[in-house]
Amino acid sequence: MKQKFIVSGMHCAACAARVERTVHAVPGVMRAEVNLLQQSMQVEYEEGQTAAKAVIAAVQQAGFDAQLPPKEPVQDPSVQEERYLRRRFWSSLGFLLPLLYVSMGAMAGWVPAGLAQHLGWLAAVQFILTLPVLYINREVFANGFLLLLRAAPNMNSLIALGSGAAVLSGGWTLVQAWGGMPVPEHALYFESAAMILTLVTLGKWLEARAKRKTSGAVGQLLQLAPQRALRIENGAQKEIPAAEIAVGDVLAVKAGMSVPADGTLLRGHGTLEEAALTGESLPVEKSAGQTVHAGTLNQAGYFEMQVVRCGEQTLLGQMIALVEQAAASKAPIGRLADKVSGVFVPVVLGLAALAALGWALCGGSAEQALRAAVAVLVISCPCALGLATPTAIMVGMGVGAKRGILFKSAAALERAQAVDCVVLDKTGTVTRGRPEVTQQWLADEKNEYEFWSLLASAESLSEHPLSRAVLRAPLAQGRPLFTAEEFAAFPGAGISARVQGRRVAAGNLNFMRQEQVPVPLSEETRAQQWAAQGQTVLYVALDGKLAGMLGLADPLRPQAEAAVKALQQLGMEVILLTGDQERTAQAVARQLRIDDVIAGVLPQDKAAAVKRLQSRGLKVAMVGDGVNDAPALACAEVGVAVGGGTDAALETADIVLVKNDLTGVVTAWRLSRAVLRNIKENLFWAFFYNVCGIPLAAGVFYPWLGWQLNPMWAAAAMSLSSVCVVGNALRLRKFKG
Repeated sequence: MKQKFIVSGMHCAACAARVERTVHAVPGVMRAEVNLLQQSMQVEYEEGQTAAKAVIAAVQQAGFDAQLPPKEPVQDPSVQEERYLRRRFWSSLGFLLPLLYVSMGAMAGWVPAGLAQHLGWLAAVQFILTLPVLYINREVFANGFLLLLRAAPNMNSLIALGSGAAVLSGGWTLVQAWGGMPVPEHALYFESAAMILTLVTLGKWLEARAKRKTSGAVGQLLQLAPQRALRIENGAQKEIPAAEIAVGDVLAVKAGMSVPADGTLLRGHGTLEEAALTGESLPVEKSAGQTVHAGTLNQAGYFEMQVVRCGEQTLLGQMIALVEQAAASKAPIGRLADKVSGVFVPVVLGLAALAALGWALCGGSAEQALRAAVAVLVISCPCALGLATPTAIMVGMGVGAKRGILFKSAAALERAQAVDCVVLDKTGTVTRGRPEVTQQWLADEKNEYEFWSLLASAESLSEHPLSRAVLRAPLAQGRPLFTAEEFAAFPGAGISARVQGRRVAAGNLNFMRQEQVPVPLSEETRAQQWAAQGQTVLYVALDGKLAGMLGLADPLRPQAEAAVKALQQLGMEVILLTGDQERTAQAVARQLRIDDVIAGVLPQDKAAAVKRLQSRGLKVAMVGDGVNDAPALACAEVGVAVGGGTDAALETADIVLVKNDLTGVVTAWRLSRAVLRNIKENLFWAFFYNVCGIPLAAGVFYPWLGWQLNPMWAAAAMSLSSVCVVGNALRLRKFKG
């Protein structure tokens, strides 16, 4: 059983690590992955050994809360979080400013002399102004101390200890001052505590704003689905909620409306904008018999459609599910940060104690020791470590989705950048998968009309792809079809039938010989020339005489040549893999300028071909579309399925190209590299910040710098570190591909 949970109360990577460890300990749980950015958790467990209730109970015992996702869509939690933090910041700032005026004004002469000279009253006023800030940010203390008592401290624990120590120090000074004991004026730390809490809240607010932008692509996909639809009932149009649409319904779509479900266009026509789904910028004309997808916009025209898929089963619904699932998964590169996060806070607590002890042993004052301990507590930031990977993954997934490229997991996104060999299936991948008539030779040009009428009538009873291609040929369309009698199909050879009293035979050269149809040497030579170009030759005989020949070929996809060239320029080895005969495969390879061809491969042997390439040390990406490609897709480091492929290929693949455009392979590889580069930058700065910031706060550089870091500046630095990591991830939104 795979289940998603919404987890609340997590504030940093230490929280996420705590939740993961707790859930992993539940009997029957095989995998648990927490996404700090989305405040969610993916759990895989044995349904007979545990249940969702047990997982929720474990999370609650760890000091957090969990629940199953609501069935109905709700407001984005990041929006609610942003509003809450914004109110908290401005409220805190409203009391911090007068507090700073009083604390600093006493030294600058801005406050009345009587107040400035009486330390007891000065301390009391500052304490009174600090209390509202403490109350407004009470969540920090409640959460921080609760988890500290449960031996699972988090970022809030560090902030609560740091600011709490400053408040207690100021409180002790207040007691001393009113008790008549001599105390130095600068021993008050109320403004430091309030400043720490206000700056931390500001940083969390900015972080929440940035995080909301990282999930913008998923939000845009969700907004594509219309909430209402026009269902045709008894010849009349009735507006209904989109949730009531059922398979088989006939819907009306007017100009300016979004298509509410996947289906087939029955009547009318429309000009559909599909950019949000496929990345295709140009509108697409749709007419009767063609497929339309939910979420596409009908710019012009009116049509009626029959629903084939609705709700979560639509292409749009599957895209949303894939993006959300992939964004919630973890990339292997983030494991180091996860391990560090699990022990980060306890280590920081120890370092803060060591910093205070070090100052005391070196002859420092109690004030210096306290300042060092508080600075170490508030400058340490496990959030940056926890956000380094998921923010970049989330933005990268969204960028890919906008371009019609769906990564099914974060691991696939990471593996893609390491690929150095791309194996392309031929039929349906680099070619359209639909043979077309490309050449024609007739023994008697004057009888062209009769030739196509008789041939089309005979081929109409066959389901062979070449027969379908003949019937789709422009010269065959519009011809009157006569009743074919004595029809016979000979697998691998051809067909024969009697039409209008004349015997029609169509097939390969061996079939002509079986039918005792003489083929002149000149026409055999012509056929060989066509075959050398990758075409399949169809001989047609009427009443035992050769009446003509057709050359049929599966045309290349428009972007296939450009995609192959781009992959080769990136230094990748490109290989064409097909079950076709060597001559046909080589002809296609020449068109694409591919040197390596593996031809004549049976469907069950495609995976073995991929393994042979892997045995040479190559990191292989397999690109295919059919059922027979699924084993090879699963075997490769990265399996890529083109959008028009079968369900089996789409299920097995790691990357799905919604649009049948092979340049998506190139874009996916470049995007993977960009995301991995961004993750490494984030992890570097997160580690670098803590490695440099903690010693600076502890006072390690005091002998050279001659000054000690103020806890307020430490809080500001901590707040900005997470914002910088998320901001760096947002740069991926400018990816051009």
